[in-house]
Amino acid sequence: MEIPAARGAPMHLAPCRRPSVAWRWPGPRPAATVLSHTGPPTRAARQDTAMQMTPLIAIHMSAALAATATGAIALLARRRAAVHPRLHRAAGYAFVTLMVCAAVSACFIRDYRLPNWAGYTPVHLLVPLTFAGLGRSFWHLYHGNIAGHRKIMRSVYIGACIVAGLFTLLPGRYLGDLLWQQLGLA
Repeated sequence: MEIPAARGAPMHLAPCRRPSVAWRWPGPRPAATVLSHTGPPTRAARQDTAMQMTPLIAIHMSAALAATATGAIALLARRRAAVHPRLHRAAGYAFVTLMVCAAVSACFIRDYRLPNWAGYTPVHLLVPLTFAGLGRSFWHLYHGNIAGHRKIMRSVYIGACIVAGLFTLLPGRYLGDLLWQQLGLA
């Protein structure tokens, strides 16, 4: 079969042949095959594991860590001893934005190794609770119930940042495996 090429010369197309199953990439082996040996992981293998972060997990982890930091700033900026309303409002908006980013990105992260339902683990139950808490918090704020707003936002911070952060340190989760390997306990 001939088709005209870009410069006018005919080009012959050979039937495309798929590589056989035994075909292997000639470059360095992926970290998954490096880690499949039976002995304890070497230092190089542990560093390869750290580099396996997908862009989705990087976005989620960055948003969650930044939300943990800005949430603490927002909560501390409204203490009775040091009231900084502009800092509280700016950190609060940043916290809510980062929490929405973390919650939305968590919807696309699935893990089939832990007990799950269609890839969603029990920690994913915090996603609708986060959205409900943020919505309820703004509802309280709109209606002038500052005490209700304060209570809900503290609950969202503790539940979605602190408790969920502790769940990520369990063995079998990405950050948990990374931490325990770096400490030499796994």
